[in-house]
Amino acid sequence: MDRVKGTVKQWYQRRVRGTLAGAPGIGSDIPGHTLDSILKTDLLQESSAEEISRVWTEYHKKKDGFVCGVIPSMHYAEIEAKSKICPRFVYAIPKDSGFEMMYSEFHQHRVSFTSLEAFKALQNSAPPLLELFHYVDFQQSKDIVLMRGVYKAPLTSAEAVFLANQLQMYYRIDPERYKLVHTFNHNPAFFDFNELLQNLDAPDKKVPSHRVPTSTSE
Repeated sequence: MDRVKGTVKQWYQRRVRGTLAGAPGIGSDIPGHTLDSILKTDLLQESSAEEISRVWTEYHKKKDGFVCGVIPSMHYAEIEAKSKICPRFVYAIPKDSGFEMMYSEFHQHRVSFTSLEAFKALQNSAPPLLELFHYVDFQQSKDIVLMRGVYKAPLTSAEAVFLANQLQMYYRIDPERYKLVHTFNHNPAFFDFNELLQNLDAPDKKVPSHRVPTSTSE
């Protein structure tokens, strides 16, 4: 554990004070996706939020390698605001043999996740294992934001869902967990990995209102 803490502090000190400021970040070579490239949004303008949510969920049930969710606009606005203050964080994924650390970065309406080991070795060239895209086309008119997650092996669908829900926990639902996010970004010398790992053992009493129910393949 001490070795993991030291490693994070080292790359943070090396990058946050220079390279990270204004850097394109992981996943930056992926073209920006538009909702129109997925759905015919012009045909949904007169639909209700509930109808659009149903179409979105049903569409992704037929797609391998995706997870999806529908987020209330106010909830996403809070996440977006906090992501501008704290764009980076690490998450621990439970494994049979312990846990795996994942590193994440926000880029406007996209969140990229890669393994911490890959990021340590490859920096911004580390391949994203999960990309969460947030489409704000209906944020004002329907009060919803559509979320689409694209994941690839070795990440499983269950792990992709776990990460999407953990982002909600840390950036919106639990103020105590957001304190960890803020410390990681602005005072990393005091970031407590033990507290992060303790959260893996504590059942989440609060569940994201939108959930992320759709995962189509392992």
